[in-house]
Amino acid sequence: MDFAKMLDGCSDFECIFKVVKSAVKRTTGRGRVGLILGLSDLPNYIGAFHQLGSNFIIMNKNLLDRVLASRNKGLINAYVFHILLHEYLHSLGHVNEQETQIITYAITEEALGPEHPATKIARYGIAAVFSNIPRLEYRSYESGKKGIEIVKDFETDNLNYFG
Repeated sequence: MDFAKMLDGCSDFECIFKVVKSAVKRTTGRGRVGLILGLSDLPNYIGAFHQLGSNFIIMNKNLLDRVLASRNKGLINAYVFHILLHEYLHSLGHVNEQETQIITYAITEEALGPEHPATKIARYGIAAVFSNIPRLEYRSYESGKKGIEIVKDFETDNLNYFG
């Protein structure tokens, strides 16, 4: 499977997540369904999170908006792939953050190659690809904004379970 080509052809979260799940399944043999993606305003030092035992992945809307401002589809897809892969691994039971980072990098490098922007993000952090995004800055977080925007049609693999 040419995961890099598949990722390049994506234009939404659902497509990117299918690439993530395929890469994980091929690499680890593991997978799951039933996840929901939400976007929320978070401090820049949090790219996303998955609460253990939940079906939610919450992605940082502030960082995503900055990535989207680049208007570079390849870099946007690389970023979203990285975030979703990392949190998907958490949803599969990888609790230790350092272990999850190592596995994220290994899967990304195997699936997309060592020079892919997603691999660079996994190895060096978001600043390796988006130098204009101060990930560790706290000031862009607006505590007055609350709530989670649910991404529709994020994962449709489980729709056949509901009639």
